[in-house]
Amino acid sequence: MDGKKCMPTLIAGAVILFLLTGCGAPQMRPSGFLSDYDRLRPAQKEEHVLYWEKSGVDWKRYDKLIIAPVQVRIVPADPPVELRPGEAEELAARLHEALVKGLRERYPVVEKAAPDVLIVRPALTHLKPVVPAVNIASTALLGVPVDVGEAAVEAQFADSLSGQILGELTVSSRGSIVDITRVWTRWDQVNRAFELWTQRLRRAMEE
Repeated sequence: MDGKKCMPTLIAGAVILFLLTGCGAPQMRPSGFLSDYDRLRPAQKEEHVLYWEKSGVDWKRYDKLIIAPVQVRIVPADPPVELRPGEAEELAARLHEALVKGLRERYPVVEKAAPDVLIVRPALTHLKPVVPAVNIASTALLGVPVDVGEAAVEAQFADSLSGQILGELTVSSRGSIVDITRVWTRWDQVNRAFELWTQRLRRAMEE
């Protein structure tokens, strides 16, 4: 193959792969976990977040949380994503751990319903691991890793006494090749996404 012709092709391929894997977020079909997907609207300050909240809710009166176990409701993707047995459940437990750890300093996590307690019900709906072998090969060929992880979650917020749903949201994200330390293991990008989601949730609740 002519080297002069090969190089532009490789560069173009790298650019295309970067655009495909490093930008945007996965668009997932609804899992059926939330009560009404049609009323979700894009959040102004948070990218890749769709949300709805009941009008007139006095959110400030809720100063404690019940964080329910994370349900696993993986929506079939196209192309299909190969998950190993138990991986989704393990990551759901990690997401729950991240939520408790990230929120309990500001909002005590409790187990019993009370007038000042809000229930957070999360569901993990999409997972796509990094394939390290792909990144090793692409780095050797193109000079950059191209495979990044993906994840999506849906959540409900409800009054702990009445059970009334006060808000719902979906959030999805795709990893970044900029965070190069997290593209060599299967789930580092997804675990980082859990941490970022928790930070955003805490910030939104404080505001």
